[in-house]
Amino acid sequence: MDPRADNSVTLRAPNMMNLDGADHSRLRNLVQQAFTPKSVENFREHLHKIANMCLSSMPEGPVNIVKRLSKPMPTIAVADYIGIDSTRHEDFKRWTDSLTKRGYPVPREDQWSEIVDADTSLRSFLAEVVADRSQNPGDDLVSRLINARDKDQRLSTDEIVEMCFLLIGAGNFTTTDLISNCVYSHLTKTESQALDEASLVSQTLKVDPPVLSIRRNVTEDIDVGGKTIKQGAVVSLLIGAANHDQVNTGTNLSFGRGLHHCLGAPLAKLEAEVAIRCFRERYPDASLISATRSKRMDFRGFNSLIVEPS
Repeated sequence: MDPRADNSVTLRAPNMMNLDGADHSRLRNLVQQAFTPKSVENFREHLHKIANMCLSSMPEGPVNIVKRLSKPMPTIAVADYIGIDSTRHEDFKRWTDSLTKRGYPVPREDQWSEIVDADTSLRSFLAEVVADRSQNPGDDLVSRLINARDKDQRLSTDEIVEMCFLLIGAGNFTTTDLISNCVYSHLTKTESQALDEASLVSQTLKVDPPVLSIRRNVTEDIDVGGKTIKQGAVVSLLIGAANHDQVNTGTNLSFGRGLHHCLGAPLAKLEAEVAIRCFRERYPDASLISATRSKRMDFRGFNSLIVEPS
């Protein structure tokens, strides 16, 4: 094993996303109590404030929308949704920025040290947030996770912290790419400009999704298309290709399907809808100067979208 990967991050026990059966069901039944449609819809007005704050901070002249809107908005949103006080947003951003280096390409040795330090610091901080909300509950995700009950079952502090990490990873970085892809579609496709925000987000998720593929471990021999995939194999499922398959006439697989369908999907879609609406309202005559795609195997977004606001 690569000694750089032999650390507390890579050797941690599986989380809900990587579990099946009774373990997955117990966690999901509890966690989904915190992701109610009402809790997400109640966050809409606050998302508008975040989006407009990001847009109002942009200087005159050409700007990088990825830097000014797509990246900061989800970071602030997920921090506020979790229940992190605004005085700690700077620390939260620094830790989450470091955690992004865990993805492709494979981190260098010095980057692994930064990743592990950020992981340790953020987990310790989130445990403090859980302890505080246990005594001083509020209208935030951590408080709702603490209060979740299924008969005699409840979430432990470690499980709540792990759920927050899942939201940070699955709902923060990918939402950045979703917003960027929506802005790009709006600026480059006439048909996209005629769509309302919800329809534009749905179209973008299908034709230009932020997640291109996911990997799954095969737990038993299975026949697919006349070929046998052996137990123990690792399979890469191409979400982007499946969304374009002519056989798939309507199903959007960008948030998964079945038992592992993304619990945070409504929040991610709402963030993107609000972001594109506020962008359209503030810069109705914006034009795209240049676009640089990110170079990652499993994800699709932009490193930069240079836009002339008017």
